[in-house]
Amino acid sequence: MKKNLLFLSFAGLLLVSGTALAAETLNGVVARADPNTGELEIVGGGRVQVTDPRLLRNLAPGEHVIVTRNNNGTIGVQEDSSYAGAGDY
Repeated sequence: MKKNLLFLSFAGLLLVSGTALAAETLNGVVARADPNTGELEIVGGGRVQVTDPRLLRNLAPGEHVIVTRNNNGTIGVQEDSSYAGAGDY
């Protein structure tokens, strides 16, 4: 349920914010997520520091995610629900 709330709030942000439409995105698999520091490590893709570390609370290694870098410099992350195996952990 918490994942859905985070996803919905992030999706709402994307719909409201015009700058998010021109954002850079990266799809990947979580290697490690640290909600205390806000650091997310993607398998084969390096590390990113998300703007809101709370977004990492429910992420586990192996989950497919979308990392978004907005024009204003903020970095967000959400579960990739388009992945065929989404929900199979």
